Amino acid sequence: MTSPRTAAAALLAAVCLLSGCGTQRPAPLSPDDTVRAAQLVLTDRCLLRRGLTPPRPDSGPPPAAERRRVVRALFGAGPTELRVRLPNGYVVRRHTDGCLAAAQQRLYGDQPRWFRVSTTVDNLKSKAPHGDRVAYEALRSLAVRNARAVLDSAFAKGTSS
Repeated sequence: MTSPRTAAAALLAAVCLLSGCGTQRPAPLSPDDTVRAAQLVLTDRCLLRRGLTPPRPDSGPPPAAERRRVVRALFGAGPTELRVRLPNGYVVRRHTDGCLAAAQQRLYGDQPRWFRVSTTVDNLKSKAPHGDRVAYEALRSLAVRNARAVLDSAFAKGTSS
């Protein structure tokens, strides 16, 4: 579990990348924070391409209609396309058409597979099937490499576009 301080550092680093603040590279992030920061860069880019304002904790809440458009663009809409049933019977579902899914596809290379193995591993921990744990680690390593490339590109450009 990431501490609020670590999550805030990742958010600050991503916001700095997006706004072009500073000329020096931010301090290295942990692998998890690197992926989170790159995911934020990618989802912000996606929302901006759709003419929407990315949400920020320090800004006031947008009007309800705008908030609904942002949520639908970020998380997807309509029937969920991905589904995993856990051994306890609980079913986890996810969309593949939102900005978050697109960011995961870019980072992990296979968003449906990442969803399946991460849901299983995150919920079952050490009791997850060995193959899922191996796939989780491989996809996570790929995501860290891809996230570094996204952040390096955003830093070089000084913008989110």
